[in-house]
Amino acid sequence: MDRRNEDTALLALRGGLRGRFRRSFDSMENAFEVLQDRLQHAVNPAERAELMPLLEELQTQLICLRRLGDQASDAATAALLHGTCVPQPIDLLGQLREFCSILQEEAAQYALPFTVTLQADGLDVLPTTGDVSLLNGLLTNLVSNTLAADRAAHIMLLCTPGRLCYRDNGPGLPPDAAALLTERQWSERLLHAGGLGLPLVAAYTSAMGWALTVGEGPGMSLQFTLPAAPPLDGMVLTSPTERLADRQNRRRLIRRELAVLVADTSIQ
Repeated sequence: MDRRNEDTALLALRGGLRGRFRRSFDSMENAFEVLQDRLQHAVNPAERAELMPLLEELQTQLICLRRLGDQASDAATAALLHGTCVPQPIDLLGQLREFCSILQEEAAQYALPFTVTLQADGLDVLPTTGDVSLLNGLLTNLVSNTLAADRAAHIMLLCTPGRLCYRDNGPGLPPDAAALLTERQWSERLLHAGGLGLPLVAAYTSAMGWALTVGEGPGMSLQFTLPAAPPLDGMVLTSPTERLADRQNRRRLIRRELAVLVADTSIQ
């Protein structure tokens, strides 16, 4: 009973932090829209032109902070996610197909030149256990890490029975970043650079009961060994409403990651 109460408290902490961040950011965005409207109608063109770069910088930082708020909420309980996450039977291949489809659609909207391919070696399904919310966090952090290094990168998701491989054609992971993923060891360089993406990749992977190894280059190559596949009749069927909500949430997360990249590009 004490463990269940602890798990409930951790989930409440994670949800409470996310909710508190989001309320603050929603208020800031509302105020920002009012300020933009006032500037459009209350100042002359010369003053507006002088203030617009400042407004664009504020908007960029607001996008980044909203994303960081979600990451910080996960990081606050990351060490104990394995105790609060209950992986369910999922068709990983179906989840990846939807992720890639949304990612390509959103990339076109932002005119980002990267590409993503999914190879499944003739598989129709890839049954395993996992958590859709954590899977979304895992994939969006991986994509964000790849595109931060090269916005024209090629991302490859390779599925075989019992395994998922994430690869890109970028510069690859430095040794200290690989050690952070597999051994949870922070180097002085990474501590100075900051960022929560790689630690969260490791936390999400562990919480779902997956094993992670770093493959050899070129590029970044991460191998995920999946838990034993559950029987297909153990798959939990979700309602159309639940599937739509999951898809909308996945699109929102992807759009936020790409918006941060576009914003960073505009100020470099």
